[in-house]
Amino acid sequence: MMKQYRIFVSSVQKELKEERDAVKDYVEHDALLKKYFDVFVFEEDAPARDKTAEQKYLSEVDKSDIYLGILGSEYGNPGSDGLSPVEREFRRATDKDIERLIYIRGVEDAGREKEMRAFIKKISKALIRKRYKESEDLLKYINESLLDFLEERGNIGFDPFDSRFPSDASYEDIDEYLVKDFLENRAKKQSVRLPEIPIKDFLLKTLKIIKEKDSVLRPTNAALLFFCDHPQEYIDQSSIKVARFRGNTRIEFLDSQEISGDIYKMLKNVENFVKRNTRLAGKIVEFKRVDIPEYPYEAIREAVINSVAHRNYSRRGANVQLDIFDDRIEVTNPGKLLPGLDISNLEGVHETRNKIICGIFHETKDMEKFGTGISKMNRLMKEHGLNPPVFSQPGNFFRVTFHGPGDKILDLVSSVPEERQTDLKELGLNERQIEALRLMVNEKESITNRKYCQIFQVSRNTAYLDLSDLIQKNLIFPKKRGRSAFYIAN
Repeated sequence: MMKQYRIFVSSVQKELKEERDAVKDYVEHDALLKKYFDVFVFEEDAPARDKTAEQKYLSEVDKSDIYLGILGSEYGNPGSDGLSPVEREFRRATDKDIERLIYIRGVEDAGREKEMRAFIKKISKALIRKRYKESEDLLKYINESLLDFLEERGNIGFDPFDSRFPSDASYEDIDEYLVKDFLENRAKKQSVRLPEIPIKDFLLKTLKIIKEKDSVLRPTNAALLFFCDHPQEYIDQSSIKVARFRGNTRIEFLDSQEISGDIYKMLKNVENFVKRNTRLAGKIVEFKRVDIPEYPYEAIREAVINSVAHRNYSRRGANVQLDIFDDRIEVTNPGKLLPGLDISNLEGVHETRNKIICGIFHETKDMEKFGTGISKMNRLMKEHGLNPPVFSQPGNFFRVTFHGPGDKILDLVSSVPEERQTDLKELGLNERQIEALRLMVNEKESITNRKYCQIFQVSRNTAYLDLSDLIQKNLIFPKKRGRSAFYIAN
């Protein structure tokens, strides 16, 4: 007998009775879904028992595999704890780590009760949710989510995502200049010559990511992700969402962006975003200037590559997400670990949903073939003077959390590699210039020509020449002009 999964349908009963009935009827009469799912609707399926309604519906949530919430305008009647039955059920499902699917009727929130608006806002911080206008849209979204659920658990099988052919894509969508860039990078990383074959043959015979179907060359999803400059037209969930929040919570955005394009372009733009939204401290140590990034970016990049490579692309409403807070960076991708993998013991383990995507990353040595990514992130964080990343699985997602140095960023100076250290004597700086630079960088002082003369007991002409030399070497820059001019560290 096939395994049955239980769906608990949650909503305000009177307002959304039509949708609740439609969901139950749809699943019970769909040829595939009815083999796997039982649908529980509380007021219809709960037998009379000597229990309070609250005890009963929470016990039914506990027995379910999926919490399916349908939200409208009404919040429902709050209990003594101030929560409606729907929110109470949602919290119970969250506590029990039950799969949660949320569907919201209508696009605008202005007409909803304020409690429902607040509830939707809470959910939106933690979950991907779908909005629908008509019941037909709702059923379509539910069908996609339930098929994803079955595929994720191995109950049904399709060709792997990265080997499938989008029906409306053609070889004309492949940008051969992107392939040329890839081949040059591959040759450099592998220390090999550029292949002396046409680009089409390389994609067809070496990478095997385009195929001839009905005498026409067709690209796979993997080909589009790497070598199409607009893959989101076919795979809209392939973009990467990035955000910088104020403080340590997801309340106020300081910067946000949805990054699109081919995979290598997105990786570059993610790097730019992270560097723009994290700190780069500086310190003069003896005769060297040391630049201290808040995080080792290579560790963050490794996490983003792993997210792109291992995510569940069947989750069409979910993207890879990178969030920056004052105290940490989180990289989150759709899809838990594959069955059999242990989150507490991932080093040296290599298993993926997307073997072709990983194979292409292997070609440029952006991924190793033997599960060394976890070790690499741990090593890079340790070398930077930080704790290793933390791995977790919130809901049906996988997350890597990098905890930063906070206010102790300058304590990382001993961990900074040689390439981030500038020998000031090799730049030709004299001891006066190095001490002036130390005051500007370490002590955050500004210096005028007159102050320079007083500190080092030199003439105005010597001060002018020393400071001009520091400006030319891009170590300081002037603020204001004329007699009120002063200088600060660059």
